[in-house]
Formats: sequence, C-alpha cells, structure tokens
Amino acid sequence: MAKLHFRPYIPNPTVLFPGRIDENIAADDPVRIVNAVVDNLNLDNFKKLYKETGRSAYHPKMMLKVIIYAYMNNIYSCRKIEKLLLRDIHYIWLAGHEHPDFITINRFRNRVKEEINNVFTQLVLVLADKGFISLDVEYIDGTKIESKANKYTFVWRKTVEKNRTKLMDKIRILLEQVDEVIAQENSMQETPVEFTPAMLSDIVDELKEVLEHQPVTKDKEQKKVIREKKKQVRELEQYRDKLMEYDNHFDTLGERNSYSKTDPDATFMRMKEDAMRNGQTKPGYNLQIGTGNQFLIDFRLFPNRYTDPHAFLPLL
Repeated sequence: MAKLHFRPYIPNPTVLFPGRIDENIAADDPVRIVNAVVDNLNLDNFKKLYKETGRSAYHPKMMLKVIIYAYMNNIYSCRKIEKLLLRDIHYIWLAGHEHPDFITINRFRNRVKEEINNVFTQLVLVLADKGFISLDVEYIDGTKIESKANKYTFVWRKTVEKNRTKLMDKIRILLEQVDEVIAQENSMQETPVEFTPAMLSDIVDELKEVLEHQPVTKDKEQKKVIREKKKQVRELEQYRDKLMEYDNHFDTLGERNSYSKTDPDATFMRMKEDAMRNGQTKPGYNLQIGTGNQFLIDFRLFPNRYTDPHAFLPLL
C-alpha cells in the first residue's frame, strides 16, 4: 500500500532572508498602476494640511494609495480597509506594512477631501500630457443610479404645498378664535395674511404675556376661559413648528419636486432597472459621465431628472 506524502507545513517559520512581498503580485496588476501613478503626482498641497509639531503622521502618499485602491474595488468602509491592511497582500504592499486604524483612515479621508478631487484632475491632465486622451473631444452619456436611501422616506413638493395651505387655514381660524383684533384685521384685508414662523412666535409671546398678567380669579367660568386660551396658545405653537417644518422642506427641495429624508440630495425618479416592473420611483441621481479614448475624464451627479440634452450644458 502506497504511503501518503504531504508538503511540509510549519506554522510561524523563521525566515532569515525574507523575500519581497510583491513577488506574488502580478506585474500587470492594477495595484502597481496605482502605486506608480501616485508616486508621480504632485502632493505638495497635502503638506499644508499637517502640523510640524506633534506625533509623526502616516505618509499622505501611502494613505492616498490605499484609499484610491480601495475605491477602485468598491470598498468605502474604513473598517474594511483597516482589515484589508492586515489580510490582503495588495494592501499590505501598498501600505509598506503600515497598519493605520479605521479612525485614522477616516480622519485622513475627511481632511483631504478637496485635495483628492484635485488628484483626479491631475490624473486627467497626466493622461492628456502623455497623449492618451485629447481634451478637444469628449463623449458624454448619462444614466440614473439608485441611492442607498430608504425608498419610503420621500417628501413630495405637491404634498407639502397642499398640507401647508391647509395649515395656513387652520392658523387663521385659530387666531380669530384667540384674538378679536386679529380677526378684525383679517376681515378688513382683501388677501389673507401669509404668516411665517417668526410672526407666529411673536404672537405666541404676546398671548403668553397677556395670560401671565391675568388677575387671579375664583370664578369658574373665567378659569375655564383662561384654560381654553392656554390650550389655544399651545396649539398655535404646534402649528408654528409644523409651518417651520414645511418651510424647511421647501428649502431642501429647491427647484426639485421630491427628496429623500435619509439622503436629502437624492431625488425620486423612475429607474431603468425596475425589478417589480411597476414603474416604482426610487431615490437616486442622474449621473453624467464624460469619456475620451475609453478613459473616464469627467463626471457630475445631478439631483434632478435631467435628460441627457438638458444636462449637456451644465456638465460642460
């Protein structure tokens, strides 16, 4: 009977002359491109974001390589990047065996947010300088991409307008009940007063001051009237807060007809891929991409339902 043979397995071996870690990384692997490109970028603007005193920081070039390579692989979580720096040979090689934690990665990413955009601009200029692309011609196309926001957190302009109009009517009726002077002023005007949260706050303060200076009485009917007035003031405060909420919705909407509460920049629109096939609207963006010689050289996200012709000029 033949005897089984296995390759030697020695956990934690002692190696006196370790090999290069990138020996197991292919010569044409994208990670090498990231490494070479970032090495040739001008990162002088990054230095001004650091202080000369204090503990030595991780090198911005190393941090930038790791983040760009993670983004290339659709990895945006700082905790996942931290784990990959310990497990994945590509990240270990890029980082030179450095192990920044997720807090450091996130802090760096937030600190250099604007500078990273300039890095991508530099890349486009490098491609143009090397002759890979021409900035004279750009091919543009768009698509809709779904946001990660909850699809049930929508705010619609028409709904806000309708509810705000109803609220205005309630406010007018309540104020006529609370103050006879206000009722007379409203009846004398041809167009109803357009109340604002600030105006309602002033009215509430005045009514509260009047109620505070009411003489103490033991008359049951008078006490009942005062209780009713206080109740109306509280109701008016609730209407004021609701009106403020509606006005905030309009500020967030801008020129759009909808937005998501969990992602205010996303607008509800019909997507090209609809698994339910019922024309359901979902929060998303209109992504316009410019390319040249198969390189992505420009992009812009629009928070509205621009068609390609309408987005053409804003993109340019």
